[in-house]
Amino acid sequence: MRLKRLTAILKLKCPHCLQGQAYSKIWKMHETCPQCGVLYERESGYFMVSVFIGYVLGAVIAMPVLIALYFTIQPDVTGYVLAATGTIVLATPLIFHYARVIWMHIDELLDARVPPAVDPPELA
Repeated sequence: MRLKRLTAILKLKCPHCLQGQAYSKIWKMHETCPQCGVLYERESGYFMVSVFIGYVLGAVIAMPVLIALYFTIQPDVTGYVLAATGTIVLATPLIFHYARVIWMHIDELLDARVPPAVDPPELA
């Protein structure tokens, strides 16, 4: 199950069914899962925790670049700042997407979502 969840995170899938796409466009999330119909944003401000996750992802992405610079050309402080800034700016779409999806998956593990009730078909 952990491998399925990790694969779903990497593919930006729904935290509940692990199948539906979370994003419809580059900067636009689906409001509900196209597969299971579960609502992604539980309440107003729900994705505020993903901002913190985004900070962590930004550091994780920038650190290898800074370490590589340290062991190769060793620029001055301005070089490190420019390299970190450039790396984070280029990685912003990835950070934005993955921060939200990682937060939804963590939240799903802590407090599982309930998919909307489906009315049974009428018997004729």
